[in-house]
Amino acid sequence: MPAKRPREDEALPRRIIPVIGNSKVIVGRGLLKEIPAELTPANGIKASKFVIVSDTNVWPLYGRQLVDAFRALGFSTVHAAASDTRADGEKPLEVAANGKLLLTYQVAAGEGSKSRGTKDAMEDFMLLHKCNRDTCMVALGGGVVGDLVGYVAATFMRGVPVVQVPTSSTAMIDSSVGGKTAINVPAGKNLIGAFHQPIVVYADMDLLQTLGRRELVEGIAEAIKMGVIRMPSLFELLEAHPERVMGLEAELIQQVMYDSIRGKAEVVAQDEREAGLRSTLNWGHTIGHAIEALKSPAYMHGECVAAGCVAEAEVTWRLGIDHQLDREKIDRIAACFASYGLPVHVPRGLELDMLMRKMALDKKNRGDTIKCTIVTDIGVSLAQPQPVPSELMQEVMRDSMEAGVAAGAEWTPHDGKVAQQAAGGQMAT
Repeated sequence: MPAKRPREDEALPRRIIPVIGNSKVIVGRGLLKEIPAELTPANGIKASKFVIVSDTNVWPLYGRQLVDAFRALGFSTVHAAASDTRADGEKPLEVAANGKLLLTYQVAAGEGSKSRGTKDAMEDFMLLHKCNRDTCMVALGGGVVGDLVGYVAATFMRGVPVVQVPTSSTAMIDSSVGGKTAINVPAGKNLIGAFHQPIVVYADMDLLQTLGRRELVEGIAEAIKMGVIRMPSLFELLEAHPERVMGLEAELIQQVMYDSIRGKAEVVAQDEREAGLRSTLNWGHTIGHAIEALKSPAYMHGECVAAGCVAEAEVTWRLGIDHQLDREKIDRIAACFASYGLPVHVPRGLELDMLMRKMALDKKNRGDTIKCTIVTDIGVSLAQPQPVPSELMQEVMRDSMEAGVAAGAEWTPHDGKVAQQAAGGQMAT
């Protein structure tokens, strides 16, 4: 008889993934309300003040639940929004008799908050309320909040602990894991930042329930990418069950998230500072980031990465290096992305010169040479990015656009729940 599938409301056991040092990821359901009780000295967090940072989309959904769990432990609270500019630093704080204080801070939703101005305002708010080194920051949100809060934690008082509570599939699978933190600046996206490992990441499957299908599959693009670069069994799972994954079938979605996160954690443990192997996680991002630079907000990050992955698989095919990535496998990769409603062609009408200019800012590059992660088979990639002639890169992108036109109607995304905003920094044209 087939194994009994758990009911949607049935608890699945939490699973723990070690990352690097004491950093870990906890994958499970119903984690949100359990977080405050676990942020203790016994678990490596010696703090009397906690600062929850969220955005204006996520806070109404989950902020109150997390605050109530802290209050149940005797914390007093202070709330503020990014627009709150009151200078009340001379007013005494109403700290509980046990010395426990919880601060909450909301930023505007969207990439615009990954800025120097938002970082400055957040730090001023923390200084206003006498935060010091016994402070722990909690990032409740998607990639923007996670990157921003991680960077503040890396620099505030020369570094305070941070806990990541990702609320999007992309943040769970990718940006919350591995300690990369950053803000955007006019010269580029994620160019100012630091490596700062979170003490713990809570990947709560229940938080995926409020995502629209578009927001969900954006993260699935990163899971497919992980399967192709190093985890063939994950790729095959995603290839076989797109409707069940998009339907958030409990056991299946938890397995997909667990495997995706585990894949990234294994890479980070071997190459924390992106000296080599970690660059494989950027497969699809050389072309994908260039697309995002020109198509945001019409295309989300994961959608750009999907198109970039298919194009970069074609780069491998044409580059002339030893590989087992035959045409049938490239077609399987494209079909897998397409089965989740993700784009598989470079968007039509983009100027090749503009794409190449954006690509020149990629962090894998050395000098004027464009470097690209190379996948040699499903589940196998080269540890070091390889140089790609600019003529070949332009040829592949031009052919991809032409193939998209020949395929018929222009790609359109799933319906989403959140209005998309243009990415900042490099993303601006």
